[in-house]
Amino acid sequence: MINGSLARRYSQALFEIASETSLDSVDNDLRELTKLVEENTEVKNVLLHPHISLSVKKSIMQKILGEDFGEVTRHFFYLLIDRKRENLLPLVQHEFTRLADEARRVVEAKVASAVELSVSQLDDLKKAIKRMTGKDVRIVSEVRADLIGGVLVQVGDRVIDGTIAHALKKMRVDLRRNSERPQEVGVK
Repeated sequence: MINGSLARRYSQALFEIASETSLDSVDNDLRELTKLVEENTEVKNVLLHPHISLSVKKSIMQKILGEDFGEVTRHFFYLLIDRKRENLLPLVQHEFTRLADEARRVVEAKVASAVELSVSQLDDLKKAIKRMTGKDVRIVSEVRADLIGGVLVQVGDRVIDGTIAHALKKMRVDLRRNSERPQEVGVK
């Protein structure tokens, strides 16, 4: 709970600075930085290790980041390290992206399907979601074999379940409900 509110405050402050400079580049940098830290266990272990000094952490990250990341993002990340809040990076990134999407009128749609969707299918989904929300759409797609077929779409709090697994589950519930009722025999 505390980490969530701290992450919101940090991301709000970064958002205000990035709005004045370059929102898109800071958003991209934060995504890449979070991915780098989350996917590289050595970097993550160094950042989260309590006995490694702040100056060593910052010098290691300075070498890793180089000039690939913008100045605003680098200084912000060094601020997190100075304040011993580097563990908040994924939360800050998520909240910052939400704020940036809101400002750009973009909505993220999470799409899960049993098989990989084609480009045209994703475009059709994007158009349908855009009509539904009135906002530009960024699709994050994943393949989940347990869905059997169809698609599961989540846009914010709204979930649209068009999967075969869901249809079978619903059918099973309906059959159980109807089989518990007494059946009338011989009535025409």
